[in-house]
Amino acid sequence: MDTVFFVGLVIGISSRVIMLNLDKRQYPTQPNILMTQIVLAAVASALGALLVPALKDRSYTSITFLSLAAEQFRQVRENRRNTLQNLEDVQLVQRGEAFIEEIARTYEVRNYMCIITSFSTVGLHYLIISELKLSYNVALTISAVAGIMLALILKKMLQRESIGDVADVVPVEITFVDEFIMKVGDVKGITNVGLKSDRERYLSKGLGIEIIPKDKSYSNAGILMDPGQRQAILYNIYSRMGILREHNEPAFYPLPRRNAQKESLVLAYMPVEKDMDKLIEAVKSCPILSSAKGKNLSLKNTPIGKKGSA
Repeated sequence: MDTVFFVGLVIGISSRVIMLNLDKRQYPTQPNILMTQIVLAAVASALGALLVPALKDRSYTSITFLSLAAEQFRQVRENRRNTLQNLEDVQLVQRGEAFIEEIARTYEVRNYMCIITSFSTVGLHYLIISELKLSYNVALTISAVAGIMLALILKKMLQRESIGDVADVVPVEITFVDEFIMKVGDVKGITNVGLKSDRERYLSKGLGIEIIPKDKSYSNAGILMDPGQRQAILYNIYSRMGILREHNEPAFYPLPRRNAQKESLVLAYMPVEKDMDKLIEAVKSCPILSSAKGKNLSLKNTPIGKKGSA
């Protein structure tokens, strides 16, 4: 088979491997999941690479294979969604429906990235030979370099913002008022902790943080107030730092609460290792979900705290 096909195949798979580096901290990366993604990348890349010679030979029926591939990748998205949903009940901190949908959508989209890069690589190769009349090897080198550059461009385009881009995270103190009522920073009434041993555990091992929207922006605050985004933040902390709780210890389940004065979030968390710097980094690295964007757009130019604002 033509060498350019294998080059397009390698470029397509490489584009998926490049994106896998972004997944390690947010998505499962067990060996079987990794193998699944590489195999799917190979299938998608092969489809993209074979499409160009098929069209060149006027075999337009080959386009139907793309529709079948798209349907297959949608099924991959559904399977990934179902798998993660089935795991929710055994998680000490759940991902949440919004985060699961974001992960499933990401798996689908990145397979299309393989098709685009392999198709573009092979297509450019044929275009250079037919139009510029360059030698086969020169065209192969140029198309391979262009394919890698396209993969890097797509990686940049698909890379999502994180909480650190829209909010500052600062440590705050965990205290108890009226003996049982938890207070984190300036916000009290987080939860009622009845057992003295639980309160002592919070005071000795718990960490308190406040997530404050940057630029006093209601647009940034709207992202933080989205329920799906809040749950994603909790899971990102859990996936990085673990949590000191069992299923039968509801007092230690993290509960983010809104500070109405700053439109910020406060949170008391019980990590396995008490390290404030790692906790702040875990919050900042949480990806912003697509479903959390676009909130409070009518207040975009109204700073938080301005007289007459919400």
